[in-house]
Amino acid sequence: MTAVAAAPSASADRRATHFVGVILGVLLLAAYFALPFVNQPELGATSVATLTQRGNNEFELETNGLVLLPIAAAAALGLGLWTVFSPRHERVTSILIGGSGVVALAYFIIFFKAYLEAKGSSYLGSMAFGFWAMLALAVLMIAQTVLPRASTGEEFSIRRVLGNQEMILLGGLIALVTIVGISNPRYLAERNITDVLQSHAYIAVAAIGTTMVIITGNIDISIGSLVGLLAIISGRIATDTGLIWLAWLAPPVLGMVAGGVTGFLVAYMRIPSIVVTLGMLSILKGMLLIWTAGSRVVDLPEGFFLAQMRPLNIPMPVWFMVVLTILAALWMRYSGFGRSLYAVGGNKEAARLSGLSEHRIVFQVFVINGFFVGISSVLYATQLTIIQATPPPGMELTVITAAVVGGVSILGGTGTAIGATLAAILLSAIRSSMVFVNLSPFWLRAVQGLLILVTVLADLLRRRRQRV
Repeated sequence: MTAVAAAPSASADRRATHFVGVILGVLLLAAYFALPFVNQPELGATSVATLTQRGNNEFELETNGLVLLPIAAAAALGLGLWTVFSPRHERVTSILIGGSGVVALAYFIIFFKAYLEAKGSSYLGSMAFGFWAMLALAVLMIAQTVLPRASTGEEFSIRRVLGNQEMILLGGLIALVTIVGISNPRYLAERNITDVLQSHAYIAVAAIGTTMVIITGNIDISIGSLVGLLAIISGRIATDTGLIWLAWLAPPVLGMVAGGVTGFLVAYMRIPSIVVTLGMLSILKGMLLIWTAGSRVVDLPEGFFLAQMRPLNIPMPVWFMVVLTILAALWMRYSGFGRSLYAVGGNKEAARLSGLSEHRIVFQVFVINGFFVGISSVLYATQLTIIQATPPPGMELTVITAAVVGGVSILGGTGTAIGATLAAILLSAIRSSMVFVNLSPFWLRAVQGLLILVTVLADLLRRRRQRV
């Protein structure tokens, strides 16, 4: 009797949440059409023109920015209405439409304030970003509906959403951007947004591999030394042979070899991963110093700088970060190997009784981690004009912070690629915000440590509550 009575309430809660996104979409469209008639044309239809112009130049098309913006907003609104009645709805759809509306609305508020204060339009291109974010999230809604479900019978609940690490990270990122943007609108300039996304893209890529390792109950603290060594190797290949393709391809392959060595020692020799990777950290750093004798790699050929390329005017590291995150997320969630990672990390004995080989899975995950570290080293090396003979400072801490804050449990068994990437972007946004609020960047290390402690404590409390 109780279950029957609860069903209408859950359905009403779900539909009410969907309508929040619909209402936000209506408000955005109303503001878009109304502002040109209240002597604020730059904040209405024409605000997207500055951003759209770059796309016009890239594709040599004569599109009209005044048309693209309402199409984007209307598409998100229509999808919001559709999800209200869609029988295949999942909780993520309502979150995306609501979150996208909040992002776009926040940009309107921030830049309306900036316009009134500065009486200028230098930030209008960044304001339009809110609408493009809304459209991008609407596309994600379609993907969420089309993709197969990981489980059935899942009802939407506010409590579940608030407990979702990815949504907490996204909310924190939006809050940070909004607060710092209000205090200093230059924080939301297109150049700074690009820098936030690009500067930690190689961190995000490495954090994806680290997340997989920690999910199995292991850890890798040799990441920075391996990235430094592979970056030097990549630069030396480019300068000595001129084979740019080989300079890009060698680091992922060598990273997999190094990961295989680590994985063999951990999986088959039964040496704790913290001990193995601590030894690898010293070995790799020593190899780097011995091979280079402390000398830098200079005079890199022009075609080497992969990270400085901008297809469709989007930095190449951002493309790598987004594509690898999506592929890793789908692979970890829907493939047999991905499910085996969580099984081994969650309960090794149960995984063994199910016929899973812990040794093989742990070995393979370290090899895969080496591949991601190799990609990260290429992105790191090709964004520099001079490659130093030292590992990236503090990279191990930053990557592990991104993985842990992204939702991976230090005890294994939980974690996602999307969470790791969002955490890496959040760390980059925090670092950038310190400059705009006149706070010393040295505080970043303290913030990283605090985030790790808070996240680990929350994870332990959650596990203790589940046992009770």
